[in-house]
This record gives sequence, C-alpha cells and structure tokens, in this order.
Amino acid sequence: MSGITRRLFLVSSAAFPLGCSLHRAGIESAPASVRQPTVGQSWRYAKLDGLSRKLIDEQIDRVAAVGTDVRVDSSSEITGARPKKLWGGKWLAHVAASDVAAGPLPAEVQSPWGRVVVDPHWPDVQVYETPVPLWPAELRAGWSARFATKYRTPAREVGMWWNQTMTAHGWEAVTVPAGRFTALRFTNMIDFADADGARTNCVRKETLWLAPEVGRWVVRESSGSYYLTDSADDTPFEESSYRWELISYL
Repeated sequence: MSGITRRLFLVSSAAFPLGCSLHRAGIESAPASVRQPTVGQSWRYAKLDGLSRKLIDEQIDRVAAVGTDVRVDSSSEITGARPKKLWGGKWLAHVAASDVAAGPLPAEVQSPWGRVVVDPHWPDVQVYETPVPLWPAELRAGWSARFATKYRTPAREVGMWWNQTMTAHGWEAVTVPAGRFTALRFTNMIDFADADGARTNCVRKETLWLAPEVGRWVVRESSGSYYLTDSADDTPFEESSYRWELISYL
C-alpha cells in the first residue's frame, strides 16, 4: 500500500455553512506582512465537525508571551480537553491539558513568530525538531515550498518523519462570523509516520485562509487518512476532520 495514488484524503466538499462564504474573483493582492504578535491578542474560533458542520467547541487562542518564543495559550469554552501524557524537556510546561469540563487546552509555541515548534491542533500534541512554517513565507499566489523534519508526541518520544508541502493558491474574500476578510488560501499536503506503528501510508491535508491583518487564519480545515497493516480491507481509514471559523479577535 505504498503508492500515493492509493491514498485517499477526507476532503470536505460540503457547502460552506451559513455565515461563511468565499468570493474568488478580482482579488490579486493584500497586505504584504502578517500582524506581529503582542501579549493579549486573541482569536475565538468555532470548531466544527468536518462532515456534519456540527459545532463541537468554541476555542480561544491568546498570545501569552512574546520573546524568542511566542506562546499562544488555548482554552475550551464548551468541551474539555482529554488528559494527555506529558514528557520531560524544554516544552513540558506548554503541553499540559485539563481534564475538566471546560478550561485550558495544550498551548501552541512558535519559534520564531510564524513557525510552530509545539503544535497542539493534531490528535496528539506534536513537537517538531525543526520549526514548521504556519503560513507561506511570501504572501502571494503560486508560492510553494517543502519542509522535512521529525516530530515527537507524548506517546512516542522517538522522532518520526514529517514531510509537508505548502502551496499558496490565491487571495479570496472570505466571510465568517468575525466579518469579511481578504485572505490567502493555501494548502498543506503532509506525509508522515504515525506514532501508532500499525498505521501506514499516513497522509493529511489542510486548507487554510490566512488574513494578514488578523495575524492568524480565519478558516482552517484538516483531514487525513491511513492504512492498517493487519487489515484485510484494502481501503483507507479516516482521521476525524475539523473546520475552524473565526468568531472574533482582538
């Protein structure tokens, strides 16, 4: 099951929900740089199921520290975080999670701004050996780059490979609950080794709409698939897919 042609992504094709729309025509450029971080900046997102568009949670991301590293703390407003096994080392303080009904979620760490080293938005917190860009280095249609690194999780401290291709497609007018923005749509196509050794041919896809004046994405969609080595069924299994929409920001 090694051919890329056999890998099937869970790519959402459902219509955008009420309150969110896209307009692609007539937009060629937007602000050339992403808003710089300051302590107290925040973004509130609706986290939706990728297929049903059912509301799962409301998540608040807030800049808690700015220096050599930028720490973005997160909290759940509706559902709680599942407790996660922690491990030692530099980033221990940033990956703690709460087991209460609502409250703190694992923090994101960028080092420097725009390059993530602790990434909590996947099923397990991931710590990259080399920070991975969160958005294109050049905010223009047609920009593309590939990044190769290794990552660790609480379940597996041995580095696992992570190959990611980021491609910027174009500027679009995006309407979400927070308002209307000019955003750069880009995708991440990812091949990686899973912490669960029984999973093979693991792939993920993300589509994001980055609004530079917001300093973060206004829409983010994630999905993925994998095969099981002991499965007699020659079809992929799908990871849970999610969509985040910006509700408000400061």
